[in-house]
Amino acid sequence: MNTPKYEKKDLLSISEGKTFDRKSARYDLNRLANILIAFANADGGTVALGISDKKYEGVNLLTAQKKNDILQIGSQRIVPTIKIEITRKPVKNVRSLDDEIWLLTVRPADDKLYVNKKDEVYLRIGDETHRATYEERKNLEFDKGIRAFESQIIDEAMLNDLDEDVVAQYKELYGFEGDNLWDLLFPKGLAKRIRKPNDHITYRLTVAGVLLLSKYPTAFIPGARIRFIRYEGREAKTGSDMNIVKQIRIEGPLTKMLQQASDSLEAQLRTFSSLNTKSGKFIDVPEYPKGAWLEGIVNAVTHRGYNYTGDDIRILMLDDRLEIHSPGSLPAVVTPENIRRTHYSRNPYIARALTDFGWVREFGEGVDRIYTDMNKFFLDDPVYDVDTNSVNLILKNNIVMRSFRKNDDLESKIGKDWQQLNFIEQAAVGLAYEHGSVRTRELSAEVDDYSLSSVRNALKHLTAMGILERVAAAPTSPNQYYRLIK
Repeated sequence: MNTPKYEKKDLLSISEGKTFDRKSARYDLNRLANILIAFANADGGTVALGISDKKYEGVNLLTAQKKNDILQIGSQRIVPTIKIEITRKPVKNVRSLDDEIWLLTVRPADDKLYVNKKDEVYLRIGDETHRATYEERKNLEFDKGIRAFESQIIDEAMLNDLDEDVVAQYKELYGFEGDNLWDLLFPKGLAKRIRKPNDHITYRLTVAGVLLLSKYPTAFIPGARIRFIRYEGREAKTGSDMNIVKQIRIEGPLTKMLQQASDSLEAQLRTFSSLNTKSGKFIDVPEYPKGAWLEGIVNAVTHRGYNYTGDDIRILMLDDRLEIHSPGSLPAVVTPENIRRTHYSRNPYIARALTDFGWVREFGEGVDRIYTDMNKFFLDDPVYDVDTNSVNLILKNNIVMRSFRKNDDLESKIGKDWQQLNFIEQAAVGLAYEHGSVRTRELSAEVDDYSLSSVRNALKHLTAMGILERVAAAPTSPNQYYRLIK
């Protein structure tokens, strides 16, 4: 579980998010139950009880009855009964007296949907506790069966099948120095405990445990691989016209697959010359921002439906776009419309481990980063093509606008005059190059230290030089714009 990590940290400095919250000891118990329900229905989480206004008030101000009510909250206010692990952390309260904070931790639910006594369902989205709508509840109920897959036992998998390097890294993450590896894997959801009729206890690896730690996950979970395919041209052809120029099959524990996929894709990316409007110089930029494509791959590995054993993750690279295919539709309450702000892990144990390994962003802001990074590179927004069986992320590289080289027509035309252009004029050329056109208001926003009249004069000068041409339906058209003369 997450509790040991929080025990070692200053609870006042940890950011609240999808797996952590702080509340006063006096917090309403029904609302506290809703937070725990939300954690359990999402990725699991911990509530640090006894903190008010980022100060340790402690729990000793409560009566014995109130403390007991908190201890019973999992059975008295949540349906079905949920197990709450309570860890007590000693602190000095605001009155400098010995006190303690209670860390209430719940695991993510597998095939259960938790509700309160009013039959209300709650979800944790970002740092907010969200009451699910009727439609969201139906989607959650459907997705629970898929989510439960990562917690299924794989009887054939043994500890000898695990990758020693990854296991060593995993132990180091949690400071585990014990001899019995099950003591580490079981609390993290990577193994299950089995009690035999004679009370003998055994353990078995789960799907999540095999995917994260096994040397050969595909021996147990067919399709648990990534395929990278590079095509020549802008469409994938088959038969005698097949245009595959590079194909890599990637298998192994998830962290190693992610690293190999990242290395393979990066080796295939091209660089383009782009005009930096601030410095007035051409610089080399990659075909796609790494933050965008890497986030797309990580999301596919983290949230794919691993129960789709006949399909695998595919990274398809074409001249004008990059496609990342992930088996299984979007999880539960996530839709193409809300994907930038809504987070729900289909595989919470995998997501938790990859977060701790440093691959997954803590608060689910990864998708928003894809949009932001593409925008910074003046590229189109990502496209999510979703059906009942897959999620396809499409990143377009806008090759027509990015294929400029220093010896092409544009620079040969401007080269001799470039140093004579002032800053506003250089910025105008850069915007026209990156976007295909430039409008007065866009240029004004880019060079906000200059007056609007200076911006207009710069555009007129570039037009007179034959670098830009003005496009307008009428002399005073409000929709006029400027573009580079070809």
